[in-house]
Parts: sequence; structure tokens; C-alpha cells
Amino acid sequence: MVVSVVVPLYNKAKYIKRALDSVLAQTYQDFEVIVVNDGSTDGSEKVVEQYADPRIRLVHQKNAGECASRNRGIAESRADLVAFLDADDEWLPAFLETILRLRRRLPDCGAYATAFCVVEREGKRRERDFEGIPAPPWEGIIPNFFRSDALCSSAVAVPRRMFDSVGLFPLGVRRGGDTDMWCRIALRYPMAFSTREGAIYHKEAEDRASVRVPAPEASEYYPARTIANALVSGCLPPGVSRVDLSEYLCKRLIWYASTCLAAGNRRAAREYLHQAATTRSYRREWLHWWIRAHVPAPLHAGAVRAVHVAKSMFARKPGSDWRLGTRVGGHGSDAAAGDRPMKTK
Repeated sequence: MVVSVVVPLYNKAKYIKRALDSVLAQTYQDFEVIVVNDGSTDGSEKVVEQYADPRIRLVHQKNAGECASRNRGIAESRADLVAFLDADDEWLPAFLETILRLRRRLPDCGAYATAFCVVEREGKRRERDFEGIPAPPWEGIIPNFFRSDALCSSAVAVPRRMFDSVGLFPLGVRRGGDTDMWCRIALRYPMAFSTREGAIYHKEAEDRASVRVPAPEASEYYPARTIANALVSGCLPPGVSRVDLSEYLCKRLIWYASTCLAAGNRRAAREYLHQAATTRSYRREWLHWWIRAHVPAPLHAGAVRAVHVAKSMFARKPGSDWRLGTRVGGHGSDAAAGDRPMKTK
């Protein structure tokens, strides 16, 4: 046996059959599947029990969260490569074949991942562009993991020895437990990636852990600790700078803040933004969400409308340039200081 597949399961009775069927349909068949039932209350485990395939094992535990379920699956695994699949996602048939090809070519990497597509909440399938990854078709070591956005917890496999090296998934974490693991690995080992799609990430699935909004008092983003420790120690991988780490963290904290605001949890959004270091690349975006998190929604909507009205008024005036915030050639403009005015489009 070469691969252990770990599937955390909590109240996914509607989706677990799709996930397991996608594993059984792989072009590579030498694997075991460990489904960790994390105290489901909707009968999810009964769906798994219907499978007669001896490669599928169902283990039970009291509800302890997704990270604890992954750790239990790792402890139960018997192969030297552990692949992860969330119970509401699915693999495409060549996922394991692609992962194993990557491992044969690049045996010293800390993780192996593939591209994935996304099914949005309205059911539309969207192909993803991966920041920081060469254009497809491409396979190799990610040039700079902290300048990429390539890993999905349902499209990655990790050599079992890595968990002895960097530790297991953090317990008691509501947000970012999987990202924390990828960061800890990437700080010490190269990460391999294939642009061949290997998984489907289903955003439309109900009760996804990644879109649950935390309680205001539980809004700490766990990878912030790992990145802060790396910045203090100064032990960074070759080619990775302190700015790379800061911007990687800032981008994700802003995203979490935006999801909290979309769900009406303004306090949690403010907590995430407070943790974010405002880097040059994300300063304007951070400020945008900071204003939205602190200004009451009706006032914010009125301010946005006022900006659009002002912008349209400037656009109708001949010789005006909204980007400069002044009339080109007018008093106080750059032109008055002797500079050539910016051309309007």
C-alpha cells in the first residue's frame, strides 16, 4: 500500500458518497481510505457503512473539529504518503496518479499538490488561475510558496515523515489549521505542484468549515503565530523574504475579515484586520475593509454612492481628471507646477 486517504467527516451525509466514489474511481488503486467520523449527528456514518470495499475503514471519535479528525486519520494510517479529502469535495480520476508522479520526480518535497477547480455557491464551475505558479502545463517546485495561492486541503498529499518533522495539525483551531500546516512545511521544505486539475472544491456544499463565521472571541488566525515566529527567528527558506511572509498573512486576514462582514459579524472582522500588518501591496485593500468594518452599513453605502456621484460629475467636466483629483491645467494642479498633465482616457 502506497497511499492513505484521510477523510474527516462531520454532518456530510449529503456529500460523503460523492467523495468516496471519487476515491474509488482513481486510475491508481493501491490505497486505503480512513473516514474519521467526528461525532456526526445526521447519519453520515451510515452512508459509509454501506460500502463493502475492505480498503475503506470507518473510525469514530467525539466531536473535536476538522484538525483533530485529520490527526486521528494520520495516526490510523499505514502508508508512507497521506492524502487529504474533505467529505464535501471530490477528486478527479487522475489525482493520485498525478501526486505519485510528482513524488517520483521530486522525492524530497514536503508536500505534493495539484490544481483544482471550484464549484461556486450558485452551482457554476469555475477554473482557477493560480498566483505565483508558472502557466500550464507545468509541474515542479513552487517558486515561492508565500507568493502563491495554490494549496487546497482536498488536493494535497504529505509524506508521513513530515508530521514527525513539523508536527500535527493544531487542535482547537476554528480558522486556518490546514493553512498553518502548509506554512510550517513550506518554511522547511520545497512544495511540489502540478497544474493538472486533480480535485473539485465545492463551495456550494452546506456547512463548510471554511465559510463558518467564528464567534467574535474566537477570531484569532492561527497561522499568524507560525509566521510571526518565523519573522522573529529569521529562519526563512531560500528566496523567501520577510515581506513575502507579511503579505501572505495580510492577504489571508483580509479575506477572512471580508467573509465575516458578509455574514454580519463585524466584531470578528475587526479582530482579523487588527491582526493584519498593513503591507504596501495590500494597504488600500486593508483600508477599504477597515472602513467597512467600522462604519455602519447605511453610512458606508451612502458614502459609496456619494463617491460614484462625484466621480460621474468630474467625468462630465471637460479637462477634468478624477485620478488627479483636480482639473488639469487649473490652479493648484500638477500642470501649474510645470509638469505635463496626465492624459485622460
